[in-house]
Order: sequence, then structure tokens, then C-alpha cells
Amino acid sequence: MEAPVLLTPRLRLRPRTIHDLEANLAMDLDPDVQQFVFVHGPPDPVAHRAELIEKIARGWPQPEGALWTVEALETPGFLGWCAVFPLQNSGLIELGYRYARPAWGRGIATEAGGAVLGHAFDQLGIDPVVGVTHPANRRSRRVLEKLGFRYQGLAWYYDTHLAFYRQGRDQYQARRRD
Repeated sequence: MEAPVLLTPRLRLRPRTIHDLEANLAMDLDPDVQQFVFVHGPPDPVAHRAELIEKIARGWPQPEGALWTVEALETPGFLGWCAVFPLQNSGLIELGYRYARPAWGRGIATEAGGAVLGHAFDQLGIDPVVGVTHPANRRSRRVLEKLGFRYQGLAWYYDTHLAFYRQGRDQYQARRRD
């Protein structure tokens, strides 16, 4: 089943398509984006393009989650993506996101993350949702904290130690009532 379009006051989150390939690839090959994402070195452009094409074609991460391309309502175009998908070898589902530099520092990750988190709890029935990020990635850690995730310590995923965050449905619903 294809992910539904999600709307926020400023953003449209829509299923990723092959038309997002070049912008997604350009974002992933940006050295500033790579700093905390590809901790073992930048991806090979040819192999990474093939991997993205394959994931888009099969609708990854379905059926275990969903991925949305994030764009501004007023000026459509690829800002990045936000998703829920299986956390490597854990049985858990993580909230993940990646944005091109022009989207940084504008609250886009938090706004889109809130929409995806709500969808994960309310529509997909995921509980808990976790998040991982490079310990030195202060911006990403702040996004998770703004969304109500609680820091649980360091954990070993994706062949490196990452800051591990968790949020349960009850915690999420309590925050929504406040």
C-alpha cells in the first residue's frame, strides 16, 4: 500500500518517486550531508544511484514502514525525505530523515518528523518508535528531542556507535494533550 500524502502548515509529504532520484542523489553526495550519514566514507555514486533506483522501484520500506519526499507547499521541489523503517537487526522501527542543505535550520525536519511520527503511531500502529543519529550531530539530536524522543544512551547500529532515542505511544499521546 502506498503511503498517503501528509500535509502540515508548510509542507507536503508525498510518496517518493523516480522523479526524486537526481535530487536525492545530489543530496546524498553532498559532503556536508555525508558528514554524519555515511560515517565510513561517501557512497560510490554509481552504486548509490542503483541502490536508490531499486528502493524507489520496490517502494522501500514497505511493508514495514513508509518513506515520504518532503517539499514546501508553496514551492514544490525536493527538500529531503522523512520515513519510518526497520532499525537494523533490532525488531524496532525508527524515524529517519535526511535533508538537503537549503532545508537546514528552518524547522522542516521537526515539522515533517511530527507528521510522520503521528502517522506511525495513529495509522500504522507502531509502538515504540526509535531514532538514531551520530552522537556529534547536534541538529539531528535536537530534532528528535523536540519531537519528544528520550535519549537512551549509545547503541551499536549501522556499524558504529549512535545516540539512541525512544518514544512510546503513551508518551506521544501525553505530549499531544499538553
